[in-house]
Amino acid sequence: MSIESAAPSSDHAEHSSDIPTPAPPPFEADGAAPAAFLGPSAATAPPPNDSPADPQTTPDSSTDREDSADHTGRRAAPRHLERHDDHTIPGLIIEQHLGRNDGQNIGLQIVQAINRLRGDLLPPDWIAQQLATFTRPDDEQQALRTVLTDHNVLVLHAPDSVGRYTAALAALHHLVGNNIRQVRREPGEPFSAEGLEGAKTGWILDLRDEGDRLPSGVGAALLEDTPHLEKAGSYLIVVTVTHTWRNASRGTDALARPLSLPDPNSVLRAHLENVAPPVKADRWLERSEITEGIAKRLPAEVAAWARAIREAEFLDPYGELSFDELVDEVVQAAEDWRTQLLDWHTEQQDSTHRNYLLAAAVLDGAPVETVYDAAQSLAKALGEKPKPPRGQQGLGVIALTDAIDAEVSDEDTVCFLRTGYAEAVVDYFWADRPHLVQEFTSWTADQTGNKNLPEDVAYQLADRVTGWALKYMRAKRGKRATNLLRQIAGQWSQSLPEQARDLLTMAALDTEAGRRVRDVYLDWARTSDQETPPRLKTALARACERLADVYPTMMLLRLTELAARTDSQDVTGAVGHALTVLWDQPKRRQDIQDQLASWSGNQGPGRRTAAHHAFLHLAARTSENGAPVLLATARQDNAQATWQTARWRGLLQDSRSLPRPLLQQALTIWMEAALALPDLQDLVLTTLQHAVYQPQTDSVYAADRYLALSHLLFAWAPVQSQHPSSAREKLRDQLLLALRQADPAAPAPADHAAQD
Repeated sequence: MSIESAAPSSDHAEHSSDIPTPAPPPFEADGAAPAAFLGPSAATAPPPNDSPADPQTTPDSSTDREDSADHTGRRAAPRHLERHDDHTIPGLIIEQHLGRNDGQNIGLQIVQAINRLRGDLLPPDWIAQQLATFTRPDDEQQALRTVLTDHNVLVLHAPDSVGRYTAALAALHHLVGNNIRQVRREPGEPFSAEGLEGAKTGWILDLRDEGDRLPSGVGAALLEDTPHLEKAGSYLIVVTVTHTWRNASRGTDALARPLSLPDPNSVLRAHLENVAPPVKADRWLERSEITEGIAKRLPAEVAAWARAIREAEFLDPYGELSFDELVDEVVQAAEDWRTQLLDWHTEQQDSTHRNYLLAAAVLDGAPVETVYDAAQSLAKALGEKPKPPRGQQGLGVIALTDAIDAEVSDEDTVCFLRTGYAEAVVDYFWADRPHLVQEFTSWTADQTGNKNLPEDVAYQLADRVTGWALKYMRAKRGKRATNLLRQIAGQWSQSLPEQARDLLTMAALDTEAGRRVRDVYLDWARTSDQETPPRLKTALARACERLADVYPTMMLLRLTELAARTDSQDVTGAVGHALTVLWDQPKRRQDIQDQLASWSGNQGPGRRTAAHHAFLHLAARTSENGAPVLLATARQDNAQATWQTARWRGLLQDSRSLPRPLLQQALTIWMEAALALPDLQDLVLTTLQHAVYQPQTDSVYAADRYLALSHLLFAWAPVQSQHPSSAREKLRDQLLLALRQADPAAPAPADHAAQD
C-alpha cells in the first residue's frame, strides 16, 4: 500500500526531510542545545533535534592537547586526561575535537547527511555511539519491541526533540543488530514498504518534516505493508509528530506508541560517564544549580550541559578553580554568558574595546597582531571612522586582551579560557546590534580570506561563519535570512568558491531552514545574470550537483532553470557537469528521462524551456571518440531512442525560444559523429528525421520543425561554390532528401500515383 503525500504539486510546495545541521555554538542564547554533529567515523546520522548531540564534536577533555595548544594557547591538560587512539575504553564514546571550530566540519557533515538520506547502511560504530548515551525506562523499551515483534511496524510519535530517532535505533538494534537504514525518499514522494529490499533489515521512515501533509489513512496503509515486512524478516519504524499521526492513524493506534521526555538526570549521567574519558556525574548531580537547570530540558539540551561540564573540567586541569566556581561557569555558559557580557558592555562604552572583543571572538585562536588589525577593519565595516594610532598611542594588545578577559598565549595568540565564551560574544552582538548583522557578516566572510590568518584558522572560520548563517536563518523568517545567505555565498563565490558551494549545500540540508532555502534557490535560478551574478549561479549549480544525490527532482529543476537563464559559460559549464553526474548514475537516468518528458509536455513555457536546456547539455556530451554519449544507450534501447527523438522534436518545435549557439552546438556534434562514425550514421539521421516527421503519426507539413532543422543543417554544412560537394554537404542533402520524402504534404511519386 502506498502512502501518498497530500502536499500540492508546485515549485514552492517542496518540503524537506529532517536533515543534520551544522553544530552552532555550544549554547544558544536561550540555553538551547546545539544541533548534533556527526563524528568522523559516521557515514550517516539522524537529525539532531531528536537525538542526543553527537559527542564527537565538542571542544572538551578528549582533545589532543598538544595539537590544540598550537593555536588556542590553552594550558595543557594532565596526561591522564589525554586520549590515545590505540587505547580506547570499551563501551565509551571517544570524543574528538576538530580544531578550533567547536566541532563544526561542514564538508564532513555534508557527506554524512547525504549518505544517510540516500539510504546507506548506518555505520555500526556510529550506532554504538548513539546507544551509549541512550537512556529510557526498561518497560518503555520493552513496549516498543513488543509492537515491532507483533506487527513489524511501529510508529513513534511525540513533540519535537524528544528523542524519537534514537529510540527507533535502539528498538531496531535489539531485533536486527546493526543492519539499519533510513528509507530513501525525496520529500513529497509516495512510500510503500513493498519497495524496501533486503532481509532482516531495520528501516527508519522519517515523516517528521511532513507537517500536516500526511493524508488520512496512512495508518491503514502501514498495516497493509506488514505482510511484506514479516516475510522479509524486516522491521519498519516511522517517526512523526503526535498531532500529525492522530489525523492520519484511522483506527490503527495499535501500531503506535508516544514518547515522553526522558529523565534529564539520567541523560546527563549517560553523557558524562559513557563518554571517554569519563567524568563522574555524582558531584554534579548533587548540585541544585545543575539539576534545576536541566529540569524538563530536551535530551539534546541536557547533552549540551554535559559538554559544558566536560569543557569546564578540561579548561581547569590543575584544579585552580573551586568546584563552586566550576558550577557557576557551567551555569553561565548555559545562559550564553549573557549576564556577564551585559555587565561588560555596560561598563565598556568605548567601541575600541568592543571591536577588539568581537574581533578576538571571531578570530578565536588567531595571532594577536592579526586580531589587533582586524579590530580596526571591523570598526570601519560597522561605519566608524577610527584614527589609526601612531607610535604608542592607545592601548596595546596586552592591555586590550586583558580588558576583554582573554589571554595572550605563549604562541602569541588570543584565546578565551571560558566555556563557550567566544561564541557567546558573537551571539551577544547578533542580539544587541541587529541593524549591523549584514555589515558584520560581510566583514566576517571577508576575514576568511585574511592572508595573515593561519590556514587552519581561516578554514575553521569559514565553517563557523557557515554555522552562524544557518543559525540566523533558523531564527529568522522571510527574505532577511536568505539575503544573508546570498550575501555570504556571493562574497565567497569569488574568493572561496569551495566554501561557497559548501555553504549553499549545507543550508539546503539544514533541518529547520532547508525547505525555505531550497525554495529560494529556485527563485535565484530563475533570475537573469544581472540580478544574480554568474559567480553565485556557478556556486549554486555546483551545490545542486551534490544535492541531486538525495533531491534529484528538485535539483534537476533548479539546474535546468539556471541553464535557461544565463549567458555565462561558467554557469552552463557547471550545469552541464552536474547533469552529466546525474546521467551517469543508471538509477537516476530513468528519473531524468521521465522528468524531462513531463516538463517538455508542460503548457507553461518555463518548464518546457528548462527541459530543452537540460537535453541540450546532455546531447552535447561526447565520449573520447567524439560520439554523443546519449547514442550509446539509444543503440541498445529502443525506448531510449524514442525518448531522444521526442526531445529533438521539442527542440526543433521551440527553436525560436532557445539560444541558437547551444542548439547549433548539439546538432553539429551529432552530425559530425554521423560523418566520422559510419556505425552511428543511420541512428543519427533516423532520429533527426523522425524528430521532424514521425511515421504513421504526422499527417501535415511541419513547417516549424522542418525549417528549424534545415537552418541548422546549412549552418553546419554551408553551400560551397567548389565542386564536387563535400562530405558534409552530401550528408546534409541526404537528410534533407529523406525529410522531403517523408513530408505528408509532398506529392506522391509518379509510379505510386499511377497505381492509385
